[in-house]
Amino acid sequence: MIFKKLAIKNIRSYEDLEIEFPAGTILLAGDIGAGKTSILLALQFALFGLQPGQKGSSVLRQGEDHAYAKLELETDNQQIILERTIKKSKNNSISQDLNVITVDGKSDELSTSEMKNRVIRILNYPKEFIKKSNLLYKFTVYTPQEEMKAIINERPEIRLDTLRHIFGIDRYKKIKENSQIFLQKIKESIKIKEVQITELNKLKEKLNKENENKIRLAREVNNLVIEHNELLKQKKESEEKLVSIQKSIEEKRNIDSELSQKKIILQSKKDILDRTQKEIFNMQKQISQKVEFSEERLKSILELLAKHKSILEKTNSDIIDKSSRISVLNSKKEDLVKLKEKIISLENCPTCFQTVGAEHKDKISKRTKFDMDDIIRELEQKIIEKNQAATEHEREKELINGYEQDKIKLEQDKIKFEHQKTIETKIKSDAFILDRTANEIKEIEEQLKNFLEKLETFKETEKIFEEHKTEFDKINEKSRLKEITLAEKNRELEILKKQLEELQDTISKKEKTLSQIHHLRELQDWLQEKFLAIITLTEKNVLAKLRNEFSKIFSEWFSVLVPEDLSVRLDEDFTPIITNQDYEIEYSFLSGGERTAVALAYRLALNQVLNSLLSKIKTKEVVILDEPTDGFSDEQLDKMRDIFDQLKAEQIILVSHAQKIEGFVDHVIRVKKEGTSQVE
Repeated sequence: MIFKKLAIKNIRSYEDLEIEFPAGTILLAGDIGAGKTSILLALQFALFGLQPGQKGSSVLRQGEDHAYAKLELETDNQQIILERTIKKSKNNSISQDLNVITVDGKSDELSTSEMKNRVIRILNYPKEFIKKSNLLYKFTVYTPQEEMKAIINERPEIRLDTLRHIFGIDRYKKIKENSQIFLQKIKESIKIKEVQITELNKLKEKLNKENENKIRLAREVNNLVIEHNELLKQKKESEEKLVSIQKSIEEKRNIDSELSQKKIILQSKKDILDRTQKEIFNMQKQISQKVEFSEERLKSILELLAKHKSILEKTNSDIIDKSSRISVLNSKKEDLVKLKEKIISLENCPTCFQTVGAEHKDKISKRTKFDMDDIIRELEQKIIEKNQAATEHEREKELINGYEQDKIKLEQDKIKFEHQKTIETKIKSDAFILDRTANEIKEIEEQLKNFLEKLETFKETEKIFEEHKTEFDKINEKSRLKEITLAEKNRELEILKKQLEELQDTISKKEKTLSQIHHLRELQDWLQEKFLAIITLTEKNVLAKLRNEFSKIFSEWFSVLVPEDLSVRLDEDFTPIITNQDYEIEYSFLSGGERTAVALAYRLALNQVLNSLLSKIKTKEVVILDEPTDGFSDEQLDKMRDIFDQLKAEQIILVSHAQKIEGFVDHVIRVKKEGTSQVE
């Protein structure tokens, strides 16, 4: 990965800046306070945003209410643009606002946390560094020189914790701390569980006693079941006898009931016999006089009646037609009379207004007379025909009346005849019923005789039943009492079984708890005696390996910068040990250039170890050095050329006041400040 371009607005001392970063070695040159470090901080802000604990005021230009950073970078042939803004709210709090990432022209607006996660993935930083701020970037790409000096001067235990954090081996310390917490929880759990099993032996003794009680009670229940079954057997035998006797009693009751019913039926049959005999006698009296009736005669009268009614309708229709024609002819006759009178009295023609002559009037009068004669002849004929039709109509009416009388008489005769037939049929039916009823009376009287004979055999049945009933009640009461005793014992046994189950469950749980205690103690012993020892040894070996590699690289970088009479190495706490001909020298006693050399060598060694340890991270080709030459002699400044060559980074961004450095770098970017920082 390399940086391509940075554009910022209202960040620190800059109002508006756009700066390109070519590949190779780049020097940011300028006076103290010109704004060189602000560019490096802007790069960091564009990558990671505000860091935990970092105030927005450290980025936002004083007097402004928003700031913007846009960083273009290239990694794995991908063109990536990161855009971030911060904004001041009405209550003067400063927070991150818009976050946009563009990959090969495709843009996404993300939340602050999403943006950070996306950048971490792009840089291929391990996931565990997501929650470690920009720690990996800080110690592989950009560490202000003063911060590195602060790490060197820090107390050994704090420095060691910081390096554990950087190398990602603070996990071993966390494992040990968590193991101690876990061990404490195990101990507490053991104590709690030991309290829970205090009465285990007493409970086992109680279980044995209760089991003995259960056996005794089960034996009692078994004996009661045998006794109860014997009583049930006796009860069943007695009940069967009672049922048999009860059947005899029921049979007697049925006979009594049937006897009563038969007596009632017998009386009913006798009543029917008397009533039927009387009805037959009365009906025979009714049909003593025979009625004659001819169906053919009635049919003939009905046909004649229908025929003459049809003729009557025709004559009536003919009379209506003749009357209608007579009315028409009378009307025509009157019209001709009026016409004749009108013509005779007419002087002038109403159409042509000419005088009507006597000849013309005579002509019309004759013609009218001819028409009048025709009408009179037809009228007389129609009147004769109408009178004839009326006479025929009256004659038909008289005939119809006669036929109607005949019809009524014949229909009455028919009713009488049919009634006579019905009575004769009824007499035959009643005669049959009479014979049948007489036979039934005889049969019922025979049945009554049999029932009376049977009843004689059931005289002692009820007495025998009462004796067996008393015996059955005694057996039943004994069985009931035995059943109650058995139920009580069974209930007692069930309660005891439930108590035993609960007791056994409690013992099982306590034995399980005891097993858990054994397991927890084994786990406690394993953690204390083996696991923690392995973790401590592993951490020690990892740290020793890192320290040896770190110390070797640290010594190599230092030897490039400082004359041969001084040498450096790291102790167990990663504290730099400076020696001069086997004599140790305190870091604080070194010259300014030597202290800077120690810090730079420490920084470069840390960078190299981390890049070696995390070989797939994308930032290993970029190194940013902030004032790495403070206090350097000309000879040490000359060594910086070798430093740049040995770093073999695609892009080195350097901040320095040493003018001589300009001759060692590929590009120089000059920064000046005139109210606001600017780049030439």
